[in-house]
Amino acid sequence: QIPHNSSQKDIKNIESMAKLSVALSVLLVGSTSAWSTISMKAQTGSNTRREILQKGAALATVASVPAAANAYAVPDLKYPFEALEPYIDAPTMKIHHDKHHATYVANINKATEGKPDVDILELQLNALEAGPAVRNNGGGHYNHAFFWDEMAPPEEAKKTKPSAELE
Repeated sequence: QIPHNSSQKDIKNIESMAKLSVALSVLLVGSTSAWSTISMKAQTGSNTRREILQKGAALATVASVPAAANAYAVPDLKYPFEALEPYIDAPTMKIHHDKHHATYVANINKATEGKPDVDILELQLNALEAGPAVRNNGGGHYNHAFFWDEMAPPEEAKKTKPSAELE
C-alpha cells in the first residue's frame, strides 16, 4: 500500500520495484528446470562462522560501493576459480569472469558515460528503449553477476535446496 504523502518520485520507484519483482520472479521460475535435476539435502538453517563472515563482507561491500554510472564493476568471486570443478573447470571460470564479464562491464560503463547515476537493476527496466549497448551490456553484466552469486562449490550446493516457491 502506498502512503498518501508519497511523492511522484516515490511512486515511480515503487512501480519500478514492482516491475523488477515481476521480472525476477519470471527469471527464478524459469530457472526451476535447472534445479529439478539436482539432488540436494535440506538446509539446516544454522550458519557457520565462515558463512556469517562471508555474508557480512558481501553486505559491507555492497553498502560501500556507490550505484553510480561508470561505477559498474565485475564482482569478486566468493570462491576460487577451481571450486566448481569438475562441473566447470578453472580456466573456463577465469576467462569467463576476468575477460568475458569484464567486457560487458567496460561496455556498459562506456554506454552510460555522462548519464545520471543509476543502479543496474533500474537501468535494465528501460533497457529496450535505451538501445542495444545498454540492453546487451547492462543485461550481460547483471546476468553474469547473478550467475557468480548463485553458483556454489559442489559441497556447499549439497547443503541447500530450492525454495518452496521453486519446488
